[in-house]
Amino acid sequence: METVLVIGLDTVAGANIATCLSSRYRVVGLTSATPVSLQGCETHTYQEDDVETTQHWMSVVRPDWVVYCGVAANSSWSVDPAKFSTKDPVLAARNWVSAAELHSARFTHISSDAVFTGPWMFHEEDCQGMCESPEAELVRAIEREVSLCNNTLIIRTNVFGWTPAAYGTGQVEQLVQSLQDGSYSDLDCYRHGTPLLATDLAAIIEHAYQERLTGTFHVAGGERISPLEFVQRLAKQFELTVPLLPRATVMNERATGFANGETSLHTRKIRRALSISMPMLDDGLQRLFDQQTNGYLNRLNNEPVRYYEQEIAA
Repeated sequence: METVLVIGLDTVAGANIATCLSSRYRVVGLTSATPVSLQGCETHTYQEDDVETTQHWMSVVRPDWVVYCGVAANSSWSVDPAKFSTKDPVLAARNWVSAAELHSARFTHISSDAVFTGPWMFHEEDCQGMCESPEAELVRAIEREVSLCNNTLIIRTNVFGWTPAAYGTGQVEQLVQSLQDGSYSDLDCYRHGTPLLATDLAAIIEHAYQERLTGTFHVAGGERISPLEFVQRLAKQFELTVPLLPRATVMNERATGFANGETSLHTRKIRRALSISMPMLDDGLQRLFDQQTNGYLNRLNNEPVRYYEQEIAA
């Protein structure tokens, strides 16, 4: 059985990727945040991103595949920009990819759609419509760093999904709760992206790993949508009150700032490489809804599957 080292279990992408892969690989997950337990995974905490730490874990785990979910793996619609100023994310990525190359392990870096901005729509991998914010520059610097090593696959995306309970209430949980208790506050209806369910991302990057893809690829949902429209579709799927779309006003200037503009991704390159199609949003939201009762959330939180969930899964 091949071994996968997932770094960054405190991200939605990292936790869900580790959980999804655990039934087919030996999965070891690392987090520098609160300890977390995922069913079928061996999880650990680490304190530093220095060379000695990365070499230690690579030597102990001896992975065939490293999936790196650093700060860029957070959804650009929810990440706190302050996360980009903690420690040195470029140095951390350099240490991990260098260690992976030294140990002949394949390396997948989960990056962000927020390197781009409008007025371009559906950005291709070589699109020049770059966001000039400091955070976007940092994401691109991380990409440049990891691309210098062989066996590296860079995935730009914008994921949503459930958060392990150990990390408190995540973005999806907050949205569902706010819709349930009527405390929902308006979200942006101007910026647009192509969000993708984290478990769908896991399946696609596993396919890419099996096909030994390297380089930069866009992996995203099949629909361009705003954060507010996303919440409306989420509410409909969960059979909650659908918030009204506010009256749009004319913008006199193009939106600026990290993830405030157009970050939709064109996925032709990955679709052709793997002969697949990208999931539509409603399909992803249906799977998100089903994960509450089909046993997946129990795996994500390392909890026993209740009887009625076993019946549904069967």
